[in-house]
Amino acid sequence: MERRNFLKNTTMAAIGLSTLPLISKGTSIATSNIELQDPYQPITPQIMIPRGAIYIPAKAYNTWQQWKEYDHDITLRDFGYAKSIGLNSLRIWLSYEYWLENPKRHEQCLEQLLQASDKMGFKILLALFDSCGVENTPAARKDKNPKTAVAVMSPGLTISRNKDRWKEPEQFVNRIMDLHSEDKRLLAIEVMNEPPLANNRLAMSRYLFKAAKRKQKGIPLTIGSLPGMQNWGNFMDLGIDILQFHNNYPTKLAAFNNDLNMAKKITEVLGRPVWITEWQRLRPAGNGWNQHTLPQNELFPDFASLAAHVRNAEIGNYFWSLMVKPAYLTPQRNIGTINGLFYEDGSVYSLADARAIADNPNFMAKEK
Repeated sequence: MERRNFLKNTTMAAIGLSTLPLISKGTSIATSNIELQDPYQPITPQIMIPRGAIYIPAKAYNTWQQWKEYDHDITLRDFGYAKSIGLNSLRIWLSYEYWLENPKRHEQCLEQLLQASDKMGFKILLALFDSCGVENTPAARKDKNPKTAVAVMSPGLTISRNKDRWKEPEQFVNRIMDLHSEDKRLLAIEVMNEPPLANNRLAMSRYLFKAAKRKQKGIPLTIGSLPGMQNWGNFMDLGIDILQFHNNYPTKLAAFNNDLNMAKKITEVLGRPVWITEWQRLRPAGNGWNQHTLPQNELFPDFASLAAHVRNAEIGNYFWSLMVKPAYLTPQRNIGTINGLFYEDGSVYSLADARAIADNPNFMAKEK
């Protein structure tokens, strides 16, 4: 879900030095009168370098469908595939809209999923909301047409554009935090994915992050980030614990490796882990977000083109996605992009990809 390269801005800008008072050369400061505040100590995740994937079931086109159609047997089956390649975490969205329809069942299904993840030895990076996708309408949520069914943003624009309605999704934040703010089956709680400035998405996300922060106990909080510091740099003052960046389709391997190395340096400077929570393949012909035509062979998975580089960087990482699916977002769907590793029957799109992610040349599965 990225659009440009990582770290366009500087680290100091992310920390927010623009908020400091300006001091002229002739001004003296009585330092004895300055009361220094203790710096925020971020909550350390249980796994510092997770090896994970985004998980959306193969037949679900959006997260509302994922939870409305939740099937525990399918979850156990798919989690088994993840375990077979050595993953220890999965990044999974909830659905605020389905929770509004049936809160009891959504909460029960989430509990079943967490029991399954615990049984498999996974920690879940649990995401509450998403700013990517089409407007969240009943028709979009229910769409099953492979040509048109894509992600839906949550909450929708009718809420983000109206500040008086932000308290509605805040109730969902409060409920999830009441249930899971000390739940050790979670690796972290991601309040929002990729909030842009437009349509009050960033402002609403800060509002919702503050709500989560008020109820935070032992589980780190994070934000799914656009490239660079556009997102998590806007949450440093609120006490973000884990920093993310996304780079699904890098066009140059050297630049991608530079991003990975920079993430390690930022971890050292800011005292917080920096994870790449969306990555897929090298695409020399272009990332495809502007919907330009790409060579046919660049429309399909090729995790092997990046897997060793991600692993050698020694930072937390999540590939998109565990299950083979048509692209999640409209720009990639329109050019024919396919994502993922496993088919529902346990076969894989690419054995080379599975072996590269597992770091196991002897991994065996049927290749389709």
